[in-house]
Amino acid sequence: DLLFTSVHLDIGGIETALINLLNRIDYKKYSATVILEEKRGILLERVNKNAKVKELKVSNHSNVIIRKTINLLRKTWFNILYYNNYDFSCCYATYSLSGNKLSLNASKNNSIYVHSNYRQLYNEEEFKNFFELRKINLFKKIIFVSNESKEEFLKVYPELNTKTSVINNFIDVKSIITKSKEKIKTKKDKDKKLFVFVGRLDDSSKKIKRAINIIKETEKTELWIIGDGPDRKNYEKYTEENKLKNRITFFGSQLNPYPYMKEADYIILTSDYEGFPVTYLEAIVLEKPIITTIDVSDDQLNIGKDYATIISKDEKTMIKQVKKILENKAKNKKVNFENVQDIRMRNLEKIFDEVI
Repeated sequence: DLLFTSVHLDIGGIETALINLLNRIDYKKYSATVILEEKRGILLERVNKNAKVKELKVSNHSNVIIRKTINLLRKTWFNILYYNNYDFSCCYATYSLSGNKLSLNASKNNSIYVHSNYRQLYNEEEFKNFFELRKINLFKKIIFVSNESKEEFLKVYPELNTKTSVINNFIDVKSIITKSKEKIKTKKDKDKKLFVFVGRLDDSSKKIKRAINIIKETEKTELWIIGDGPDRKNYEKYTEENKLKNRITFFGSQLNPYPYMKEADYIILTSDYEGFPVTYLEAIVLEKPIITTIDVSDDQLNIGKDYATIISKDEKTMIKQVKKILENKAKNKKVNFENVQDIRMRNLEKIFDEVI
């Protein structure tokens, strides 16, 4: 019996990766349960029919004392109900405190997935506070999506080295290719190079103004922005202020972003930090060159070496580099994703079975 905890199943990188993982599990060997803080989200309909989905409802009562009491009672009940009830448990959304506590209690063979490079998000004290709050030392296995995230983590927690593994996210290759053929009303301007960004519109990490400024400072280019988030209105306002509405289009959240990505000349990410974006994997499947500020790798894929051009986070340097990229042929290496994902799944099954 396998247990995975997360927050919800709205569109997002972690949520999509969890769906793809659930679809790769061999249900002749394993059963799987997902416990969400909130049982909501457009991706609920994509959950594998063999997996159970339950809810650990978190109260948002306006009265602090009542809210804390309700949540404490609910968590206590869940922890009693699920105590050592599973062969494997995983806190899949790193930041979920409720899922974290439940995963620790649900199995002695417990794990936590780290989807981001938190060393770039926090200073060392904040970094330690984040992971101490999640009782990181009590987990039997700590799983990272990239070598870089693991290496940065071990600079602070070298004593936990034997607990760490790198197993990247899963994608549905056939589905991506099939869905990319879906027709969309908007088509790229043939006289312009099209950059496509896919992700959450959150300036604390994504820094999409950098991509907007690239369009502002380059000729015959346009940008499609797929996704939603807290800073969408700010980005739209910034686009309007810079008189770029005719070259930058906001499409909002799209359950199927792949036809938009298929139109792209380049997939672009101008983030301050990432773990290993699922967008990279999707771009490689669709054979789209990547321009990005984030250079990451795992045991099978090295983004900076084979699939992307890495640019500076400094805007002036970034713009010069992109202008040069537009003059040359982009990187575009093919990969057998089924082989890559088979290796990942075998490694994950060893953790399920306590082989490693």
